[in-house]
Amino acid sequence: MTYLRLGFAGSILTLLACGSAGAELEDSATNDPGASAGASAGGGAGGAVAGGAGGATATAGAAGKSGKGGGFVATGGGAGEAGAGGQAACAKTQAAATKVPIDVIIGVDQSGSMSDDIANVKANVNKLSGFLDKTKLDYRVVMMAKVGTGKYDVCVPAPLGGASCASKPPTFRTSNQLVASTNVLSLFLSTYSVTSGDKQWADFLRKDALKVFIPITDDNSALKAADFDKQLLAKPGGQFGTAAKRNYVVYPVMGAPAFPTETPKCGKNAVNTGAEHIATAKLTGGKWFPICLTDFGPVFEEIAKTAASKVACELGVPKPPSGSTLDPNKVNVVYTPGAGGAEETILQDATKPCAGGANGWQYNDDKSKILLCGATCAKIQADPSAAVNVEFGCETKIVQPE
Repeated sequence: MTYLRLGFAGSILTLLACGSAGAELEDSATNDPGASAGASAGGGAGGAVAGGAGGATATAGAAGKSGKGGGFVATGGGAGEAGAGGQAACAKTQAAATKVPIDVIIGVDQSGSMSDDIANVKANVNKLSGFLDKTKLDYRVVMMAKVGTGKYDVCVPAPLGGASCASKPPTFRTSNQLVASTNVLSLFLSTYSVTSGDKQWADFLRKDALKVFIPITDDNSALKAADFDKQLLAKPGGQFGTAAKRNYVVYPVMGAPAFPTETPKCGKNAVNTGAEHIATAKLTGGKWFPICLTDFGPVFEEIAKTAASKVACELGVPKPPSGSTLDPNKVNVVYTPGAGGAEETILQDATKPCAGGANGWQYNDDKSKILLCGATCAKIQADPSAAVNVEFGCETKIVQPE
């Protein structure tokens, strides 16, 4: 067996080249009659092959003709070699599927009624990032509030925050802006790309990331939810999506009871239920949380869990090695439970739309993403530390049409 080491999507992958004189081909690599790995009928004159005419190849022994490539189609390079009388096989490589990143933007009301809530935020905000760490998501956090160590200031402690209440690139950014009772949504808009001071955070976001807004206030918003949405979507660059497909979600922490209940106020210290904040959550598919809790730890963990589930079922397809292109018909998706256990190959289900009853995985329109559908999606969402890998080189295993 010959091994080729390939750089792939930031990882080193092993390409198995199956077959040699007298060698036994691996059972897991026999479902692709198009790829060839030859074993010589003679005394070792035949060579080993993986990828053949397309993609990565390994050769040994006398020259022979090769079959089709493995999971990659060549855009250049010589043909692989195979001995006479070889058996059909496929060469597999595997890479971790890339989850959609998350950019979190928190805004904290710093009015006089919020002193206990501000202390609660500072004591527990690291539980938000701690849960996101467990999911292995690529995340960033922006904290919009007046920075400092006073009673009404917000200083985010380590490990999320930097020394002396500072930003901590590339994961954490402060937006040093005093927030009043009813203007947190307005300030999300105005600080986004402001050019003066240390308030702006537009350059901190990633266009492909899901944006998660967390306004924390015991009051309502003076800006209507519909106006916030319209102005946010109008920001240049398409960071926040469109009205047809928003790329942001809002999880307010405010004076209403726990989701989905909207009234009455959650406690005597809340100013009101925050109807406009509730409306932003409804508009974007988010949920809300009561500010009256004495411990925000479970709130931040639940927000992180819910946000992570939003991106769990949409995975990026890793790029093929330089000089090759992907063969989309030789891709499989493999799930490994977060608690350990046997891996499971998820079947491709293109018999129905993902939102129309499919159960398995399928490509998006341009085949740049893998979409998990139905019960498969639910399983991954319930297992935030699961590993989902993309396996290249063997014929795609599919759900057969009924």
